[in-house]
Parts: sequence; structure tokens; C-alpha cells
Amino acid sequence: MMGNLRVSVLSLNQIPLDWDGNLARIRSGLSKAQAQQADVVCFPELCLSGYGCEDQFFQVNTWEQCLARLKAIAPQVGREICLLGLPMPLDGKCYNVVAIVHQGQISAFIPKQFLANDGLHYEARWFTPWPAGRLAQVEMDGKSIPFGDYQIHFQGHVLGIEICQDAWEGPLRPAHALAKKGVNIICNPTASHAALGKAQQRIALVQEGAKIIHGLYLFANLLGNESGRAIFDGDLYIAQEGRLLAENQRYAFQEVVDLCMDVDLPPAKYLLGPHLLHINQDAGQNLPALPPISTPKHWNKEEEFAHLLALGLWDYLRKSKSNGGVLSLSGGADSSSILCLCALSLRLAHASLGMDGLKASLSYIPGIESFKDERALFHFLMTTLYQGTVHSSEATRASASALAQALGSEHHELELDQVLGAYHGLIAHALGRSLTWEQDDIALQNIQARLRSPSAWMLANIKGALLLATSNRSEASVGYATMDGDTSGSISPIAGIDKPFVRHWLRWMETEGLDGFNIPALHGVNHLEPSAELRPLDRVQQDEKDLMPYALLNDLERWAFYERLRPKECLSKALEKYAKQHSVEELQGYVRRYFRLWAQNQWKRERYAPAFHISDYSLDPKSWLRFPILSAGLEKDI
Repeated sequence: MMGNLRVSVLSLNQIPLDWDGNLARIRSGLSKAQAQQADVVCFPELCLSGYGCEDQFFQVNTWEQCLARLKAIAPQVGREICLLGLPMPLDGKCYNVVAIVHQGQISAFIPKQFLANDGLHYEARWFTPWPAGRLAQVEMDGKSIPFGDYQIHFQGHVLGIEICQDAWEGPLRPAHALAKKGVNIICNPTASHAALGKAQQRIALVQEGAKIIHGLYLFANLLGNESGRAIFDGDLYIAQEGRLLAENQRYAFQEVVDLCMDVDLPPAKYLLGPHLLHINQDAGQNLPALPPISTPKHWNKEEEFAHLLALGLWDYLRKSKSNGGVLSLSGGADSSSILCLCALSLRLAHASLGMDGLKASLSYIPGIESFKDERALFHFLMTTLYQGTVHSSEATRASASALAQALGSEHHELELDQVLGAYHGLIAHALGRSLTWEQDDIALQNIQARLRSPSAWMLANIKGALLLATSNRSEASVGYATMDGDTSGSISPIAGIDKPFVRHWLRWMETEGLDGFNIPALHGVNHLEPSAELRPLDRVQQDEKDLMPYALLNDLERWAFYERLRPKECLSKALEKYAKQHSVEELQGYVRRYFRLWAQNQWKRERYAPAFHISDYSLDPKSWLRFPILSAGLEKDI
């Protein structure tokens, strides 16, 4: 007999350690699921605490606060089987668990078996993996509650758990063992960070899991910029027998998103064993009709980049309680891309939340209620500065002005020559000689970049706003950035993406754009060669002449630090790929230069402002790639 089952998966935009706020969003999601009379309700991983609590997971207070909120919400849970994630101690160790709650009672704690411990993740620092098959009990309020590799029997079905990384373990993933135990439903509460193109990997894992158990697979991910660096897609999936039945639109601006549907599922075949916990659940009565599930749009890389960064910036703004952003707008690609992303952030938030919802999200900003339209609000929130010197070109000045006017930022032009001259005079007097480009090239370049930082910081402080740093990943790779200059900022939005993609995306935004919103004013930016404009104009400074072709730079970076090839192997790949464009001697020089600059500039990467994780890897030493500040270098290995 086919059983009719109503299931609900929910995504939440949580904040680490926001005990009451996290609980309120869980309550809101649970109320939605209850109004739909769902039988199973699955929330994301560690939703009670937030995923990014870092070393606060060591704190007893964190465990106590989560458990207190779990007990607080349990009475709201009725006939539905509700899954909630939290950290839980047992026998002196901490586990990443899912609590099973039903009819006001905590029925079980099911721990994660495989911990994410690469890339952005250091779960093994805080948590202990749970051995497959191990069954235990935990004493709580005079009751003994199952804790371990249990499964839940209800309405003739058997529900098992995979938590995030569990599903990524190939032949070792728990789904294989669960299938042998007769499980026909797997719930996966997850906190899987966003990266361009990564959603297709998750869909494949969900479909595979449903195929392994010949049953139903439910997947619920966190949403938004939770703790500063990682951004979560907020994707929800329901699959059966290897087929994806339903999914939502990712990168939503709402704090609670749900996906609910009815599924015809045959009953489980095996209903015995010490691992099986029985829950009596009556079928729902007089089920309300569900709204139709819309088909989400699958974005190309340019579209996903826009949505990912827009949501990341929006959440960083509101969660940091900032009054907007300040940006040193040079007229070049990097700062222009950030201004466009800030405009898209407000545009998408407005489209999703409406003006009232947008104002509610920013209600901490004095006077926010007075704004009547999006452009006026953007003018208030976004301040841009073109800070020119005698070495700045009219082309960059014009491109910065045109873009600021088109998007509506509060734009200012500052002339720094008088201040620059004062610094030159001070140091020349101290040294007892004149400063020259032949003798003092790097110092003369860097002082110009650094002079732009104090005025930008001053405006950010006055306005209570974020200062947006403008360096990209390609520059971070080789240290082609001025510390306390273009690296200055509260947040570094594009430090996780390479320069060629930034330029490509700007050309796309000029001509095609996101959902019909393109920016013709980018024409001036897109026709400039990348240049720091820190040397006299007659010296024709260009980034790729100072460094090497950006395409080669990015290939070397990926070969060395994502594919983990030895320097000699990187040189071989460079010779193979670029032999038609460059001589052997040129390529050898470029590769040596890359590894020399990489090793010399780790100290710079250590000092970058927090950066968003965007691609499948990053250079962030705090979250992805660690390298010694002092070393013998790598160019000697070629």
C-alpha cells in the first residue's frame, strides 16, 4: 500500500551565538511546517547555535544555551517529527548532532559520523566523529535519551540521518549502511558553503542517496552570510529513487525559506533491531492544499557570482549593523565591480523584501524610514571617492564618475598632490636627498596608495560605514597590493576571485547584466588596461607588464595550490600550454617570479580584511590555505 507522506525542509539565515534570534527563526519555520501539517520537518545543521561558532564550540556555555533553546522549542513540536541541529557533549567529548523531537519530547540525538576537515572546515578541532553502529544513552532531566546511530520508525517508514559531510564520503557514506537496515527516508541537515558551481555536486549527492536506499532523500542547507566569510546557498532538495522531485531558488534574501510537498512512498521492509526507535505518529487529517512548487532558475557562472556576492554583502551590512559602505573608486575593474555588486545587493534585497521589508532589515539605521525609493537609499548607503594625483589619468577619473552617477552613489573627488608633496618633502629632508623614480620606485608608488586610505577610513568612521577593500585574488597571490592602501578595509569582497573573471564579469554586466539590469556606464572601465596608475603617466604602467599575463598567473596559482603540483610540474604545464605565446626563457622567468613573489608575500595575505569564499578554493590563510610567513621560498625547486 502506498503511503502518503508530507515532508518539509527549511533553510534559515542564522547567526552564530544569536540564541534568541536563531530560536525565533526556527519557531517561524516550524509554524510554517505545522500550518502545512508536515509529517517530517528537517532544519539545517547546527541551526540552534549557528555553524560558524569557531572556538565557542569549546565553551560549556554554548552547549548549555543550545540545549536550553532545544528544550524551549520542544513543547511547540506536535505530531510532526522535527530535526534540529546543535552541539552536544557526551563523556567529555563534543558531537555535532541532530535532535529528534516529537510531541513535545526529545526522542533521540543522532551524531555526525564524518567531519568536514579541509578547505574552510576545521570541524575536527571541536567535534569528535561518531562510530557507525555505536548506540549509547545520555541522561537528561531524569530521563535516558538514545544517543547514537539510531533510526526512527514511524507510519511504517524508517528514517535515517546523514549530516552534511557524511554524504560526501563515497562508498563510506552512511547511506549504504542505512539501506541495509531498511531505511527508506534519509534527512540531511547540512551547512554546505557556497562556491561557484557547487550546487550541482550537492544535487548529485542527493540523487545518489535517494537511489542507494530506493527511497526518499531530504536536504536542508543553511542560508546567507552566516559568520563573515562563508556564504550558504540555502538550497533545499527533495529526491526519490534517484530523481530530483523539487528544489528551491537559492540565495534568498528571506530569513526563513521552506519547501514542502507530498510524496507517495512504499513502507519500509525491515522494522526490527536495537537501532530502531519507534514513534507513534498518526497521519495528518484534512491536509491543506500546498501551493505549487515553482521551478527555480539555474544560473550561469556570471549570474551566480552576482547573487552570491549580493547576498553576502547584504548580510554583512545588516549583521554588522553598519550604515552603508565607503569605497575608493579608482575607475578600474576591481573597485568598479564592488560598486556594481553593492548596487545589485540593494536591488535584489528590494525586489525580494519590498521597501518595507528592506527598511525593517535596516531598522537600526537612523532615519531609514524617510527613504521612498531604492536610488535615494543607495545614495545614502554608498559613498565613493576618486582620489587623484598627478599620475591619475583623465580616463579613470571619467570612468569612476560615470559609474558613480549611473548607479547613484554619493561621489566625491579628492586631490592628493598637496598631501603627497608634503610626505615627499618630509622624507627627502630626513634622508638629506631628493626622491627619484630611478632610486625610490616602490616607495613612491606605495605612498600614493597609502594616502588614499586615511581619507576613506575617515569617511567610513564618520558615517559608521564599512570600508570596502578592493584587492582581488590574483593580486593577493603575488602581493601586488599596498598594505594599508588598496588592502585597507572592513571587508574584502573580491579577494576570493581572480582578476580575469572580474574583468569578464564587468563586460557581461555592461552588455547583458542580471535579469535585464545591465550597466552601460561600465563601457569606460571595460576599455582600460589594468593599471595601478602610481607611476608618471609617460611610463605607461600596466599590471601585466609589472607581473606577468594574468591568465598564466592564475593557472600557476591553481596548479600549485589547488592541484598541489610541484613547481617543476607547474613549469612543465606552463611550457605545454603557453609555448606558442612565450619563449621557454620567458616562461621560466615568469614561473620563478610567481613562486618567489608567492613566498615573499604571505605576510600580506595574513593581513587582508575578511574575504568571501567564492570559488572552489581561496588563498585565505585563516580559512583555506596556510603557508609559512618565513620560508626559503619555492622558486629554487624549479
